Amino acid sequence: MKPYESININAEKIASTIYSNIGEEMPSILSLLKWMEESFGIRIEVFYSENKLAEMHCSGLVHFEPTINGYRIWINSKDYGFRQNFTECHEIAHIIRNMSLKYGFSTGEIYSKWGEERFCDRFAAAFLMPADKFIHIWKTIKEPIYLKKA
Repeated sequence: MKPYESININAEKIASTIYSNIGEEMPSILSLLKWMEESFGIRIEVFYSENKLAEMHCSGLVHFEPTINGYRIWINSKDYGFRQNFTECHEIAHIIRNMSLKYGFSTGEIYSKWGEERFCDRFAAAFLMPADKFIHIWKTIKEPIYLKKA
């Protein structure tokens, strides 16, 4: 198994477990934030700004803020809504990844910058569109035009 495959599988497992633990049929990002705060006893604040991120040329960032004993996530307000959702989940994955939790897996790659970014991307994708829900929706498509575009 290639290193990125193991990172993908593990990120999907964690996203799926959290998704289930939230206890909603289709948990929102707000539900994810609330679950994180309650489960880990931390505070997470989310801000939308174009100025702070424009000079950095990024979609988002997260940092620990000691004054609130929690994290601040900054999202680029110029990005499209779907991109903002993905970025917010990606930044939440950085918090999860850095909580020093025991995940039950170990790969040196997840501790590299490349591996961490891969984990966060895959977590965000798996939380926003879990594989089983995607497959279910995909199977309901009957219009050939949609299948051709995919």
